This record gives sequence, structure tokens and C-alpha cells, in this order.
Amino acid sequence: MSPKYSSLLACFIAERKSLVHYLAGRTGCVATAEDLLQEAWLKLNRSQSDESIDNPQAYLHRMATNLAIDDARANARRLLDPVEIDALLDIADDAPGTEQQTSDLQQLDRLAEIVEEMPQRRRELFLAARVEGQPHKALAERFGVSVRTVELEVHRALDYCAERLRQLSGEPARPAPAHVK
Repeated sequence: MSPKYSSLLACFIAERKSLVHYLAGRTGCVATAEDLLQEAWLKLNRSQSDESIDNPQAYLHRMATNLAIDDARANARRLLDPVEIDALLDIADDAPGTEQQTSDLQQLDRLAEIVEEMPQRRRELFLAARVEGQPHKALAERFGVSVRTVELEVHRALDYCAERLRQLSGEPARPAPAHVK
């Protein structure tokens, strides 16, 4: 360690309290002042320059001032102005209300009843494909049918559910597609 560098570190240690006080005044926060002083210490340890510093105390205060300015700039980018805060507070809540939640739960119960009305194989294929997310190829192997049969059964199950939901809600029935039995 060079004598010039060690005199700068000695000055840093001697001036530590006054630097914290200075930075706390600049930032308005003792914890931030301590953080900035830690950053100054790290910068000094990294530099270890052989440059001659005529006034180590002034050098350290300039370093502290620069760190405080950088911190203020970073905080200015993070802070919201009152108009932005009001705009954020005025954002509508997208969550469904109690009525909608109750209606959705009733519809889900109806759908569960409709699924139970289906033939066993169609119901099992439908639940495995749509609820469990199993691939059609794996289902074809598991049930001993072709992939096309799995696709048709799942499609028929979807059509059946849609039609039954329409019937239960009072909508007029649609003509059945040709592939539905």
C-alpha cells in the first residue's frame, strides 16, 4: 500500500463522523448516509491510486458530494409525482364482484353436473385432456383407442357441455353438428 493511499484512508477514518453528518444532511437519512459512505470506502479500496492528493479532506468531501448527487438523481427517477399517484389510485379493480363470483360458482357447479351426464369414456377422456392437460397420444395409448377417437370424444364432450349450458340458461338449442351422436 502506498504512503499516499494510506494517508487518504487515515483521513477517511478520521473524517468518518463528519462525512456521515454531512451526507445525512444532504440525503435526509442517516441510513442512506451510511450506505453512501460505505460506497465511498469501497471506491477508495478499489482505486489504490499512486496519484498525489494535495487535500485528502476536500477530496473525500467531493467524493461524498458526488455520491449524494448520484443518489438524489436515482431517487428522483424512482419517485412518482402526485398526478401519477392519483392516476394509479383511480385504476379500476378488475376482480369480479361478489355477484359475478356467485354466478361463476353456480355455472361451475352446473358444468360439473353436465360432465357427470356424459358416457364414462367420454367424460374420462375429456377430463384427462382438458383438466389434467394430458396429451391426446398418451390418452389414446391409455384407453386403447386412436388419437382421432380421443380428438372426437373431447370435441363431442365440449359440444355437449356448451349445448347443455345453453339449455339450462334458457337459450334456444342449436342444431347438433354432424359428428355428435
